[in-house]
Amino acid sequence: MNQFHWTYWDHFGRQHIVGILHGIKSGHLVIHLNSRILIIDFNVLNAKKYSFLINEEICELQIKEEDSGFKYDLGVNEEQAAKRKAIEKQANRKFLYQQIGAVALTTLLLFGIAAIVFYLNSPQ
Repeated sequence: MNQFHWTYWDHFGRQHIVGILHGIKSGHLVIHLNSRILIIDFNVLNAKKYSFLINEEICELQIKEEDSGFKYDLGVNEEQAAKRKAIEKQANRKFLYQQIGAVALTTLLLFGIAAIVFYLNSPQ
């Protein structure tokens, strides 16, 4: 039985342990994340790819056939990661504009109140 595990650090800095158990003769496969079973599959005797989420990241586990047995590879779906980063960048830019607008509006409101108070308290 093949057993492997990977340590994955998400973009929040949290650690996740991804593990795999694969019976070479039976082909039975178990993929677990932080000791919780994610995927159970039977008769996996050929190359196959599995996708699952770790927080908001789409991870892919690839099983490849080789002469000496199987090779296992865990990675992040780069296309989806690039889309997520673009969305985050757009959201951060929008939040920055909202902050600048709030500061400008607050400043304008304070100057307006000060002008009204100054006008009402000035001798006429």
